[in-house]
Formats: sequence, C-alpha cells, structure tokens
Amino acid sequence: MPAELLVGVNSLAKENYYVNIARARPKRTVDPAKTTILIVEDDNTTRITLGMILSRGMGYKVRMANDVKTFVAALQARPLPDAVILDLELPGGIGGFKILAKIRAHPDLRQLPVVIFSGHSEPEDLESGIALGADAYLSKPAKAEAIFATLRAVLGG
Repeated sequence: MPAELLVGVNSLAKENYYVNIARARPKRTVDPAKTTILIVEDDNTTRITLGMILSRGMGYKVRMANDVKTFVAALQARPLPDAVILDLELPGGIGGFKILAKIRAHPDLRQLPVVIFSGHSEPEDLESGIALGADAYLSKPAKAEAIFATLRAVLGG
C-alpha cells in the first residue's frame, strides 16, 4: 500500500497533518484477523476507503456505521468491537462528542478504545475530544500509516 495514501477528504486541505494522543494501554499482541474495528463515518467515500485499507491492507475485521442508528446496531452485534474510529459530524442531531461521552459513561463500553477521525482540527476540538476520553485524535486527511499506527497504539500493540 502506498505510504502517501490519504484518507478522509476528496481533496487535500491546506493543513496536511495529524495528531495522535493515546492513553497508555497494556502491551499485547494484536492479531488483526481477530480484531474488529467499528468505523462511524457519514461520508461514503471516506467510510468505504477506510474500511478497505483496514480490512484488505491490514487484515482487520471491519464494521461500518454512517449514522447514530447504524452505530447503535453495530454496537449491539456481538462480539463488541475492539476499537471505534469516530467522525464528529454525523446526521441525526447527535455528534461524535455526544457519542463519545455516552460511550465513556456506559459501564460495558467505557474502556473501549475510541479514535476521533475528523476534519475538525482546531485546538479546542482536540481538547474537547481528549477531555471526553478519546484515546486518540486524528485529523483529516490522514496518511494510511498514521491510521495504522494510531490503531496499534490504542489497541496496545
């Protein structure tokens, strides 16, 4: 896979960078074939591209959701995902920050690693995400290798 592959937008933004801040996780061996990533993204191109690079490029199992309703359904499927990649802007009036707060408040989900993947890259967005308990904050567009490294970090690999 090309190292320069960017995921998240149809054209490059002038800020071509990413931020990765991860909570410490116990080190473990991560087997992508046994690891499920839930992608919550309303943009079809971004969601499908991200799903393809994670499944075909890295071998992860992938579930996808494009709104709150499909997100809830994906969480109800068993087993629970091992990590969530969460966009901030979703249709239906509930944004990613509210979803993150609900995940952190839920006793069965509070330890679930969550990576915010968003075009919102202002310092206050990053601060809000981290304050609400995001394990990582990745700004769009992001290089595929940055996405892989972020997932490895939040999964403890």
